[in-house]
Amino acid sequence: MLFFLISFLLSLYNFDYPSDLVARDNTFALQMTKQIINNRQSVSFQIYRPLPPLKNSFSNSPTLEITAHSGIVIDKMSGEILWQKNPEDVSSIASLTKLMTAIVFLETGPDFEKEYVMTKEDEVGITDSRLQVKTGEKLKVKDLFYSSLVGSANNATLALVHSTGLPEEVFIIRMNEKVHQFGLAHTYFLDVTGLAPENKSNTLEYSRIANYAFQNSKIREAANLPEYTFETIDRKVKHVIKNTNQLLIDPDLHFIGAKTGYLEEAGYTFACEAEENGHEIMIVLFGSESDCNRFREAKALFTWTLQSYTWL
Repeated sequence: MLFFLISFLLSLYNFDYPSDLVARDNTFALQMTKQIINNRQSVSFQIYRPLPPLKNSFSNSPTLEITAHSGIVIDKMSGEILWQKNPEDVSSIASLTKLMTAIVFLETGPDFEKEYVMTKEDEVGITDSRLQVKTGEKLKVKDLFYSSLVGSANNATLALVHSTGLPEEVFIIRMNEKVHQFGLAHTYFLDVTGLAPENKSNTLEYSRIANYAFQNSKIREAANLPEYTFETIDRKVKHVIKNTNQLLIDPDLHFIGAKTGYLEEAGYTFACEAEENGHEIMIVLFGSESDCNRFREAKALFTWTLQSYTWL
């Protein structure tokens, strides 16, 4: 064992000594170890990232028109951008916000089995998608988490934040601190649900947030549930939360994670990561013209990418 170690060190530091001498003489080997350590020569190592896939087609985009104002397709392993359209244009992101909310929530170390009582504060400013529960109704924190990510329920998201015990303003500060940690210059959060048009980013930056979020097993689990069912603790009212990702049932797509969003100022937004034969592809679309379009365009981009690139 010592022989192999010293031989490796000799070759690493470019010492010119016959290896058989090291093998025969342990004293010499120990002396060489001391000399190598005392020599303090610096060694530089080059880190290689995975090779990007190779383009095998002259087509620069799918035949289907992409109505999204901005979008990006990224090979996750290499980080290579495979397709883009206005990727640095900043716009409202709508409920894609909930991915960052989930990230910060999970960092508080929550107890998913803890009971939470819905309050009037959980309904402040809430419109559109919401969980049909009443003030004073009791449910578990995990029910809020899955209702937020599976069904994009805005009051469940607000209640989820309140369940941490943090003031909403402090929670939002943590969201923006996370943005700073990611080194994102054009992403900003003003609220936790995505109802605020001031929540903004671009597809290039949000792909990094989505990539980080989909590495979390809890977020992945929620993103891949076709529906989530639970009963409130006190009233025993059954709730069935349908996933807003219509592509989840598509047999041609194998999702790692996904999140939808809609706001008049944002249009239809979609962030997803799908896998095929071990190749993970991230797609982010902002400002598609309709609910149907964002899903059709995401699938077209995924199919086009697999047809247009070869992975080594």
